[in-house]
Amino acid sequence: MEAINRGDGILRLSFFFFFTMSSSRVFVSSTILFVLLYATCSGAFQSKATIFRLSRTISKATAAAVPSRTLASMSMSTNSNGNGESIQTKKIGVIGGGAAGLATARAFLRENELNQNTQYYVTVLESRDSIGGIWKYEDQTKTEKNRPMYRNLRTNLPKELMAYRELPWGSDGEASYVTHKDVLEYLEAYANKFDLLKCISFGSSVKQLTVLDDEQISLEWTTNTGENGNVETHKETFDNVCVCNGHYARPAIPRLEGLDTFHGNIIHAIEYDNAQPYAGKTVLCVGAKPSGLDISREIGLVAKHVYLSDSACDKMQTFGNVSLMPRMQSVDENGGVHFSSPRSAEEHVADDIDAIVFCSGYDYDFPFINDESNLELQFTPGERRVQPLYEQTWHARCPSVSFIGIPHSIVPFPLCEIQAAAIVSQTRQQINGIPLPCLSDRLAAASEDAASGGPNGARVQETHNLASHQWDFCRKLAKISGDYDDEMEKFIATNKAIYDRSGKERKSMIPGGDDVYRETRFRRDDENQSYEILYTGTKSTV
Repeated sequence: MEAINRGDGILRLSFFFFFTMSSSRVFVSSTILFVLLYATCSGAFQSKATIFRLSRTISKATAAAVPSRTLASMSMSTNSNGNGESIQTKKIGVIGGGAAGLATARAFLRENELNQNTQYYVTVLESRDSIGGIWKYEDQTKTEKNRPMYRNLRTNLPKELMAYRELPWGSDGEASYVTHKDVLEYLEAYANKFDLLKCISFGSSVKQLTVLDDEQISLEWTTNTGENGNVETHKETFDNVCVCNGHYARPAIPRLEGLDTFHGNIIHAIEYDNAQPYAGKTVLCVGAKPSGLDISREIGLVAKHVYLSDSACDKMQTFGNVSLMPRMQSVDENGGVHFSSPRSAEEHVADDIDAIVFCSGYDYDFPFINDESNLELQFTPGERRVQPLYEQTWHARCPSVSFIGIPHSIVPFPLCEIQAAAIVSQTRQQINGIPLPCLSDRLAAASEDAASGGPNGARVQETHNLASHQWDFCRKLAKISGDYDDEMEKFIATNKAIYDRSGKERKSMIPGGDDVYRETRFRRDDENQSYEILYTGTKSTV
């Protein structure tokens, strides 16, 4: 009993020191050490309850003494480097082993090489048996297809633009627009070059993410052992979790009047594999973004006729056997599909459609985040908006949880690379770039971003559509991470130059026309923030 009383006295003493001297972080740390040493020597810790209460006191008092932006980077230092300085160790969880997950794992491991004061232990949880995410094509013609990659896909961005900064790709005179197989091989080369496979747990499906009281994050996942279908359950706590699960898993199909009465076949683009099932048929593709344009062009090679519904179109235009149509509005009782634009009084009806392919995009989905996660994350189907996010990357309230790859209409690999570097920068003991602002400022910025419809100031569904704003977004993140310099500016500016040229050529193509823009071959010229055209099949001068 005497030891317990002595421990309670020490507990009260620690309160006194923390709340009278908390303005000095160094003094706070020294006080903690003094209290622990004294209590150990005096035998005050004979009670487990006293130990627990003292540890909670230290945790809460430290939280009060340290600005909120640094809480995510706090952990117990257990080692020292060659200079006698403490080494901070942190456990990092990464959900997803696609392009975003690989870039994130690399960013943390690179920091291990550069920073002697922090050691990161990275675990990448990948649900499949290999890396690559959506770029790993699987022939699912005999099963229900649930992956967005289809058989004959070629990239709509040149490889010279797609590459990570740390691993240049292309400029070799070969095709710039490549197949999904080529992209997968590039990602595998990236993983091998930087020894990322050692961090990856394959067949690991995350079931639950929970933010704990001390702002650490608990992850629960199952792993398929491959032995008699056995599944193992795991639960582990991390200092930071980076969500890299992509946004091509939950198909978005608009609610249209009469759609359930359509007599033909209806699928989403996630189910599309090749054009052969549509040979000789009349097909409607809904959505004229890149996937809609590509799929309608491919189907048009074998179909009787293809309608391509584009919300930006005001009147029907026909090119060969492909007709560009205004927005699809409804299906009548006879199976006729109605098209119209709010900018025109004209209505079109097509009553000969055999099949509909919705190329209407995807909703964000995080099946492991729910009411039990203690995170307050909103991602309502149909809104295509995730909130509250600070700079479309950090959870505004709990920046220890971050999201890589949320923005769309961007060049994904280099943007994910820059995002990951910014996230790592905020976990260092000493932040070299720009620290995140305080909680209230983060929440205000996230709220404004979500309410305004993103940088384009459009509808809610465009919140994460960066497009031409992606370059300043990359610059801002590079400044946050402390990586912005002349070389980074050359990299970003060269990407913009190639992106603009590629985009102009792509948009000059007519629906169903020859796919000639993909014949253009690029060579980067970062020094001059430009490029060289090695070959082009387009006739337009752009």
